[in-house]
Amino acid sequence: MIIDTARPDNVVSGFGFEWPDALRFRGSVIRISFIYVTAMTGYGVGIAFLMQQHKDLTINMSVMSFVSLVLSLLLVFRTNSAYDRYWEGRKIWQDLKVTSRNLIRNLWCGVLENSIEDNVQKRQALKNTAAFVISVKHYLRGEDSLDYADYDGLLSPEFRLQFATNNNAYNYGAIGSGNNSPSGSRTGLATRMTEGWERQGEMPLPSQLLFEMQKFGEYMMDNKLCHVPFYASQLATINALSASLGGCERILSTPIPLAYRIHLTHTLYLYLLVLPWSLGSMGSLWKTIVLQFIISFMLIGIDSISREIQNPFGYDANDLPLDAYCDSVLVELSNALNKNSPKALVSNEDTLSNRNVATGGGAAAGDKTVDGAGGAE
Repeated sequence: MIIDTARPDNVVSGFGFEWPDALRFRGSVIRISFIYVTAMTGYGVGIAFLMQQHKDLTINMSVMSFVSLVLSLLLVFRTNSAYDRYWEGRKIWQDLKVTSRNLIRNLWCGVLENSIEDNVQKRQALKNTAAFVISVKHYLRGEDSLDYADYDGLLSPEFRLQFATNNNAYNYGAIGSGNNSPSGSRTGLATRMTEGWERQGEMPLPSQLLFEMQKFGEYMMDNKLCHVPFYASQLATINALSASLGGCERILSTPIPLAYRIHLTHTLYLYLLVLPWSLGSMGSLWKTIVLQFIISFMLIGIDSISREIQNPFGYDANDLPLDAYCDSVLVELSNALNKNSPKALVSNEDTLSNRNVATGGGAAAGDKTVDGAGGAE
């Protein structure tokens, strides 16, 4: 059985056979562009029949060749800009994974445990690191609740209570609009935009977890659990995590310039509206209809691709597999929690929930815990 790496929880083929890309529907932009392509093709059919009766209304094809060159340049720039955002998101998430793994490993190996309290604090710091990565995923998707199953066993009861009493409700200031939001009735996703947004209100969950992580750094120093150089390196690592969060926010909150998007859309559809008047000069009804469909499908498809990939943090087949990235961090955390660190003076067994350890914490947005407890210890 073959699993689509773009979204590991979805099977795209079975029995050892994989459909070739030319025959695949899932992951394509057909569902997005179908209505527009159909409308432009239907318009072309009407113009083609009109050209059969009034051949003097045709437009010279040489004029359209020049316009098509300008349109192609606009589409190339639009697609490259969207892919730059996609690739930048991939690089940021790789940095986020590597940095969080380093922090978990360094804390596990380098922090002394002189008491049971030290052990508890250390283990919670490890869990907070993994919880931060998961919280970034939900934050980018506009999911602000702690009721998601992949938080189980990671957040302490004290932190959950603090979060619940701080009224962490956000106001979304959207810039532009988009249609790349996940399907289904998921909390908070109706307001998620793909053309850029900014959040206002209380401090988001990832930032609060960064504070908790740095508080443990102060705990280390106050109780002499590490040396000053180690403390400084951990602060630098936490700052790197904060920089990764800021990079993701930059991608979401920086839209493609509105004037450029509007002008490209106007140019694209004006070209397709004029195109059948030019194709009619060939004198063939069916050639006009077929070429109108093919050219509309190609050009509208390219524009749809750029809209699809410009926000890579959602649930679509073309988005980054954030759940899989989070699962890899949970594997690192599970390995640390199931062993005594080199500097442990006490033994305290601890595990995550069966879901997070055995199957990974990449729960879908609608998969929420029923008890809502999720205590740390």
